[in-house]
Amino acid sequence: MDWNEDGLLDIIVGDRNGYINYFRRTSDTDITLTEEPDIRANGTTIDVGYNSSPVVVDWDEDGLHDLIVGQQSSSPGSIRLYLNSGTPGDPTFTDYSYITSGGSNISHYRCCPQVHDMNGDGKKDLLAAENNGYIYYYENVGTNADPEFNGSERLQSEGSDIDLYYGARIWVDDWDEDGYPDILASDYDGYVYQYLAYPTGVSGGQSTSVTGAFGMSLAGSNPTTGSIRLSLDLPRRGQVEIGVFSMEGRCVHRESPGSFRPGTHTLGVDLSSLDPGVYLISCRIEDAALTVKVVLTE
Repeated sequence: MDWNEDGLLDIIVGDRNGYINYFRRTSDTDITLTEEPDIRANGTTIDVGYNSSPVVVDWDEDGLHDLIVGQQSSSPGSIRLYLNSGTPGDPTFTDYSYITSGGSNISHYRCCPQVHDMNGDGKKDLLAAENNGYIYYYENVGTNADPEFNGSERLQSEGSDIDLYYGARIWVDDWDEDGYPDILASDYDGYVYQYLAYPTGVSGGQSTSVTGAFGMSLAGSNPTTGSIRLSLDLPRRGQVEIGVFSMEGRCVHRESPGSFRPGTHTLGVDLSSLDPGVYLISCRIEDAALTVKVVLTE
């Protein structure tokens, strides 16, 4: 990221001793870096104790680089927020606060935070990896310029909590360039794992089918507002179950339209109670299931 707004990418990184190191790039042709003084606040080098884990983000959407910093200690909190009171090219920090959830300081031992819009609603969410190997997802229930959190969930993969056993560290990136946030995670033993945002078999709204089971496609527009229509092609009678899932795999709506005869049927699914964002619409008939991605707008 360009820390000093000179058009060159710099490096901001934490260290074992709790400081935040700044390496400034000095050439636009060669990757040459100069080690600058560690990042300071109130005229003093920021020191979070041990294992600082900084993230540069415009937390309050004022056009300036802010810092959130994970730390080893979980008391009185584990994620510090430093708001930038300087200028775009000269960040300045004074006091910090702890990021809270449900009125209490977020607390994870040896915390590694990341900030990303995980559910596609246009607001920055928070992820926190921690020493026991789990990754916690905090959905932003506030605004993009004033994030608020009210509880968390452990991220899952294939129906089980992601568990890296010890010392989880994470990075959010579109690894496979499909437009959705994936997760790269490391552990204490030095391995790196990738978790892709969508499982194999999820459709982007195009017609898809399972041989001998059924076919499904979106019958209406995508993105959509308020509701969607699904077109089902059934080779035999079957009981239909519909589930709507958020980006992190949480079920936010479920309905049972009933049993349908063989043939083509169009079903409406009411999404009016859901916030704008990206959702997975899953249709299950007996032991077969198909899923489409839907973008819900205001």
